[in-house]
Amino acid sequence: MTDLDDFDRNARANGLLIDTNLLVLLIVGSVNRDRISRFKRTTGYSSADWDLLIGILEQISHRYTLPHVLAEVSTLTDLKGPDLEVARVVLLRLIEELREFQITSADACATPLYMRLGLTDAVIAEAARLHRCSVLTNDSGLHAALAQEGSSVVMFNHLRDLL
Repeated sequence: MTDLDDFDRNARANGLLIDTNLLVLLIVGSVNRDRISRFKRTTGYSSADWDLLIGILEQISHRYTLPHVLAEVSTLTDLKGPDLEVARVVLLRLIEELREFQITSADACATPLYMRLGLTDAVIAEAARLHRCSVLTNDSGLHAALAQEGSSVVMFNHLRDLL
């Protein structure tokens, strides 16, 4: 059994929390796949990455987020023109679909990861610890911290490299 198999099994059993940058990719690609490689926050991704992310999410029935992550996503999906309104509608639908864990900022700041990773990543780590959900990220610092704590985590780039 590989780490990826363990991740998949845990995500199917306990759900998946998607990190900020991947939710930004999800929204931008949902608005207009052609903008993925041209939008300032998703230039490192392609439409194939969006397809991969969609494929992963379709396999997992329990998908989670956090208010801290959603606030970042709302700010980072600052598309121009009519695409901004479409992005807001896509985000609204995501909010309706995802289950939101409630972790207070004070609780996250009380963890050792807060000083190293900042508030949002500390909240993600706390949610993974409390709810035993898997985390999909492309943040190497968050990935390393979660892996060290024994949480179920995988780097999106690693999945992309497997294909």
